[in-house]
Amino acid sequence: MVKKRILFFTGAGISQESGMMTFRGKEGIWDRIDPEKVASIRAWNSGRHADCNSRRQAVLDFFNPIRRQIIDHAPNDAHRAIAALENEYDVVVVTQNGDDFHTRAGSSQVIYLHGEALKNCSTANPHLCWEIDRDNPDIHIGDKAPDGSQVRPYVIFFGENIDKRLWQQAVKATRNADIFVIVGSTMLVYPAAELIAKTRHDCKICIIDPQPLTLPPECNTRQFTQIQATATAGMHQLTELLPNW
Repeated sequence: MVKKRILFFTGAGISQESGMMTFRGKEGIWDRIDPEKVASIRAWNSGRHADCNSRRQAVLDFFNPIRRQIIDHAPNDAHRAIAALENEYDVVVVTQNGDDFHTRAGSSQVIYLHGEALKNCSTANPHLCWEIDRDNPDIHIGDKAPDGSQVRPYVIFFGENIDKRLWQQAVKATRNADIFVIVGSTMLVYPAAELIAKTRHDCKICIIDPQPLTLPPECNTRQFTQIQATATAGMHQLTELLPNW
C-alpha cells in the first residue's frame, strides 16, 4: 500500500513550546530588535575594516545566545508527533527554523530552508559548512574557516537568497504532497510563503495556529482547514483527523 505524503511546513511557533523565542507576530523578536542591524547580509558585510568588525560583532552577539539556547532546549511533543507519523505516512518537513529539533525528534526528511543555526560556514563561501563544537558554540571575530575567511553562522541572513538546491527539494516535496500542514508559521516570509501556491489542487491544506489566519494573497482561492490551537495540542487533533483525510 502506497503511503499518503504529508508535507509539514513549520515556523517559530512550533519551537515556542520548547522555550524558543518567536520572531514575528505578537511579542516577536523583530518587534524589539531591528533585523537589519543584527541579521542582515548588509550588517555582516558593510563598512571599513574596523567598522565591519563592529557590525559583525553585533550579529554574533545576536546569534551566539540563540545557538546556546537551542543546545539547552529540546524538541517538544509537536516535533515528536510529526516524527511519529512516519510510521504511517511519507513525511517531509520543510522548516523556516534554524534549530535542530525536528532532527532530534526523529524526523528523517527535514529541509532546513533558512539554514541550520548549529552549523558554521565560511563568509567567502556560505555553502561551505560544518557542525559546531556544542561545548564551545560561540563564534568570535577572527575565527577562520578552512578557506581562511571569517566564520559565520550557517543561516540565511536578510538580503540573502535561499540555497537553490534546498528550494528545489522543497518545491518537489510540495508538489508531491497529498496533505500540506502549516504549523507555527505566519506564512509571511517569502519565498517560503510561495510554497503553498505550488500545492496540487487536490492537496488538502491544514493550518495549526492559535490565532485566526488567512492564506497568502496568491492562495486566497484555496480552501483550508484551521486547527486553532497551539502546536502540541493541534498536532494531537491532527493525528485524530488524518485517518479520515
